[in-house]
Amino acid sequence: MRAFGAPEEVIGQTLDAETDDGDDCLVWEDNWDTLMVWLALQTQWRREIPAMSGQMIWHGLDYPATESTLRMMGHWKKAAEIFEGLRIMEATALPILNKPSKK
Repeated sequence: MRAFGAPEEVIGQTLDAETDDGDDCLVWEDNWDTLMVWLALQTQWRREIPAMSGQMIWHGLDYPATESTLRMMGHWKKAAEIFEGLRIMEATALPILNKPSKK
């Protein structure tokens, strides 16, 4: 939420409103389309496994696939806004995806 510029008091209210089971996640209406595109792109990541390391390296979303997905989902009017949100999510996900595996 901070990455999208949410005020601290809103973040606090959201955390207070979460359920105990942890299965629910509040998504603001303004971010819904971005989340739906993100989920539609879940198989559209550029990645490789270098022969020497054997560790998967995640490079980021496939941007041509992202553009196609935005078009096919009918989001041309909001494409730039959604793409900006996707890049924030991508930048947040990459360090987690590229965390060295424990051997």
